[in-house]
Amino acid sequence: MVKRTTLVTALSLYMVLAPLPALSQADDWRKSTDEALSAYNDGDFPKAEGLLKKALSDAEQFGEGDYRLFRSLDNLALIYYKEGDFVKSEPLLERSLKLREKKFGSDNIKIADGLHNLGLLYLSEDRLPEARDLFTRLLAIRKKSLGEDHELVATTMNNLAEVYDLMGDYKKAEKMLSTALAIREKKFGEFHVDVANSLNNLAGLYMDKEDYDRAEPLLKRSLAIQEKVSEDKSRDTGLSAVLNNLAELYDARGDFKAAEPLLKRSLNIDEKAYGANHPGVAKTLNNLAALYIDEDRFDEARPCVDRSLKITESLEDPEHPGMIQSLAEVAELYVSKGKSEEALPIRERILVLQERRLGKDSPELVMYIEDFADTLKAAGQKEKAQELKQRARDLKKKK
Repeated sequence: MVKRTTLVTALSLYMVLAPLPALSQADDWRKSTDEALSAYNDGDFPKAEGLLKKALSDAEQFGEGDYRLFRSLDNLALIYYKEGDFVKSEPLLERSLKLREKKFGSDNIKIADGLHNLGLLYLSEDRLPEARDLFTRLLAIRKKSLGEDHELVATTMNNLAEVYDLMGDYKKAEKMLSTALAIREKKFGEFHVDVANSLNNLAGLYMDKEDYDRAEPLLKRSLAIQEKVSEDKSRDTGLSAVLNNLAELYDARGDFKAAEPLLKRSLNIDEKAYGANHPGVAKTLNNLAALYIDEDRFDEARPCVDRSLKITESLEDPEHPGMIQSLAEVAELYVSKGKSEEALPIRERILVLQERRLGKDSPELVMYIEDFADTLKAAGQKEKAQELKQRARDLKKKK
């Protein structure tokens, strides 16, 4: 079976808006930030975004070393992150870290939040070497300042392990995830959301190695914890991550009946938590489409694929991390089922998106052109396939 979209990992995000103490000055800044918190908690991200833009404008007057500026940059970046707009989030977090380093130095615990937040963004963007370097710095700082068994050390280990997992260094990833899990169980006990996240991530590592027997009990335990501790199951993205991964496990075993309701529930959660046009929603749609394709339910797969493509095309970054790969895997599933005609619009749109990102004369397009050409040939459109093959050969000469 073709492996489909990347497993969902419960990363330790804590770019969190927090209530602020009363201040004698800057009442407008405090008011905007508090109102943004309320809007954020209500899921009204557009309103929160507008309020945080105003708060950031107010915070600029306090000077580059003021914590309110750091917080405003982080908070606005969080809204963009939650909306899937990493392009807008990135410069805010990069500036926030630079300002912290300028004020406190490069190895002070007071820059930890800046390292964490930017590292998490880089990880979400698949910029793995950069994420690894930031998390490695952060881990050293936190161990030195907080001690080896602190819960924030476990948080950093969790995220650094995800980087190593994606880079294929499973040995390092497993060691860090196991250590993080042990720290969290000792600190919080058995039923805690951080324990559930660690279990989910360790299971994800085993699934990457196709060790489903070790992954399944971890996912079931994680799900039980999430169901017990979640304050709002209808919007809990950590719960959604576990549901998605357990569905992927059942799908890999061919138990489509068990997988489908989990994916549908995950999709409902993501839509309520992120909105209908978020890349996380698109990835879950691709997972559901792939499940339908596996079962030869092509009429049900098509609306999922069409909606996912529409979301992808609406993103400011046309190659939003994981999205192109996710769509390509759905196309490959269609081809493997002898449904090349169904794969054609996906392959064509992937190529258009990559042309928009890279330029039509980029040698990096060769793989996408060849995939589209092969699909055209399989669908009987040999003349057009030959034209694309020639284009690919011409681009190869530019390398």
